[in-house]
Amino acid sequence: MPGHILVLTIPAQGHMRPALAVTEELVRRGHRVSFLTPESFEPAVKATGATAIRYESLLTEALGPGQYKTLTSDLLAWSAVLFLQESTQLVALAQELFAGDLPDLVLYDMIVAPTGRALEQLWDRPAVQSTPSMASNANYSQVRAVQLRSGVPDEHPAVVELLSRAEKFAADLGINASPGYLVDWGADKSVVYAPREFQPFGETFGDETTFVGPCLSPEYTAQTWQAPGDGLPLVIISMGTLYNHQPDFFPLCVRAFEGQPWHAVITVGNGLDPDSLGPLPPNVEVLRWIPQLAAVREADVFVTAAGLGSLMESLYAGTPPVLVPQVPETRVLSDRAVELGLGTLLNAADITEETLLSAVRRTAADEGLRERVRHMAGVLERAGGAARAAEALEARLP
Repeated sequence: MPGHILVLTIPAQGHMRPALAVTEELVRRGHRVSFLTPESFEPAVKATGATAIRYESLLTEALGPGQYKTLTSDLLAWSAVLFLQESTQLVALAQELFAGDLPDLVLYDMIVAPTGRALEQLWDRPAVQSTPSMASNANYSQVRAVQLRSGVPDEHPAVVELLSRAEKFAADLGINASPGYLVDWGADKSVVYAPREFQPFGETFGDETTFVGPCLSPEYTAQTWQAPGDGLPLVIISMGTLYNHQPDFFPLCVRAFEGQPWHAVITVGNGLDPDSLGPLPPNVEVLRWIPQLAAVREADVFVTAAGLGSLMESLYAGTPPVLVPQVPETRVLSDRAVELGLGTLLNAADITEETLLSAVRRTAADEGLRERVRHMAGVLERAGGAARAAEALEARLP
């Protein structure tokens, strides 16, 4: 029987894209979906057939293209406080909007986990976490892994402030939830946009966690891209949308491949003016955007900042990645990929023209790595994607 599902996420491509694909599948199955969205993503939400409800997100500016210019552990620690403020706003807004029309289920992004966990109690409705990262349980905590990688101690002022605010959040709403549970990415019920085979301690997760792999809309997977016709091996280089303000890295990429027997396509998004990198050698292109999955399918190697979405697209396409993580979370993901023999890791702080070119060459020539990536492509194909995620949500409907 069709249900009414509320979707809550954040204005970042890597979090929005899978949620939109799942939403489109839910609408196709006859469910009514209400989707809270900032103005910038409103057209994409409407295209799924969901009801787009516009609101002013506190994260729009913070997560805008090119905003992550100088990343420090302090900035990352305090961002968690901002995420909790967003959750506080979303709970109040949802209670106001749906007072007379309670959804049957809430699908909430891990970044606004306190919202989903609060509404689950306040409305006595099931809530499922949308997880564009690693899953967490008693055996593995992604939040803890990221905190350890970032070097932020438990006594950091931002951590103390976060837990204090989380305690007040629960008290003000009258819900039964510890501060640690509210702000952790571990969830009672979740869909995870990676396969179980990629998850640390994957065998310890039960039916509460559904590993569905990348969730890609039919329109996105059907996109095409014309590869250069010069016969050279192709490398695609992209730092995504959050980490593309790279005034040193992108010129380094141009220099690395100038005169080399490679064709390099570099995407800079809104982080840099493509013209600022010219004049370019004939075997190097610099563009703002390309249809990423379609282009990566044509590539021999994909150089990526290793957000889960881009990493999974690389593996889904069967194209081995060179991983250049920019933040602790993507470093954790990159470490896991390397542990499984699915990519080559470069330290962003130490990268040079020589190390970049060498990493791309080694990755392209490593047949064992390529075979493992091809195997994982099959695993991802069988994981089920948006259809399996929709089925998992339907199973939770009252």
